[in-house]
Amino acid sequence: MQVVLGDIYFLTPLQFAIEYFVAFTFVGFAGLLYRPIQTSLKNGNRKQLLMWAIIGVIAGSLARYFWHFVAGFIFWGEYAPEGQSAVMYSLIANGTTVLGAIAFCSIVIALLAGSLPRLLKTNHAAWTADRKAS
Repeated sequence: MQVVLGDIYFLTPLQFAIEYFVAFTFVGFAGLLYRPIQTSLKNGNRKQLLMWAIIGVIAGSLARYFWHFVAGFIFWGEYAPEGQSAVMYSLIANGTTVLGAIAFCSIVIALLAGSLPRLLKTNHAAWTADRKAS
């Protein structure tokens, strides 16, 4: 969204690619938990569904964070306070952000967990008929 709105600041094209394309692409690691989430949905096990969904949030967030962390110490390290290493600066700056993102997304997932089965329930017959029509 920041790229589309032009609300970005970047130092180099490589840093831009890492932080705005590679990092956000890695959020897709959450999809590795597709099967256990679908199984929990199918079985109606909401506690297990919530657990797997939150693990997915953590996996996607940490995968994204890794790339922000790397870009942080490579490209933004010169902004570290006097006496602090670029690695530690990136760890603190990006670590705080990822913890906030994990907490916020986990809360949203927990609030949606009650409605999630209804939101994701599909009418297979209607879906199949619609697919054949198009």
